[in-house]
Amino acid sequence: MTDIQQRIEKIWGTDNRLHQLIGPFVMNPDIIRINRGYPFKNTEDHLWYIALKNKNMVMGFLAVCNGRICNDFTWQDCEVLEFLLKKVLDDMEKEMLVSFIAEDYEVGLLEELGFQQERRTKRYVKMVKVT
Repeated sequence: MTDIQQRIEKIWGTDNRLHQLIGPFVMNPDIIRINRGYPFKNTEDHLWYIALKNKNMVMGFLAVCNGRICNDFTWQDCEVLEFLLKKVLDDMEKEMLVSFIAEDYEVGLLEELGFQQERRTKRYVKMVKVT
């Protein structure tokens, strides 16, 4: 994990740098398939956290918008997800309600970070935490 700790870049949703970094990444058919065909949504209110290694190799990313952590993709690597989540949580205002829609493999990590299950559907678990 030391490679990834070298850099997390924070980028607003309208910044051209965002498209340079994750545009080719999220258009990859393998990633679209792993993401079950769901699009990665973006607005000017999204703040993206992108884990990079080496020059610009994207290891994973997530975005924050209105207290929701969304658009996460980490190749199902919980170390990358943990690193990104810790940075996001450190940056958030205190006493803020934060939510994250998790897949089953992510629930344990989120619980370790203080999230609680709010609602479970067939595929996902809505997790919440007050920072």
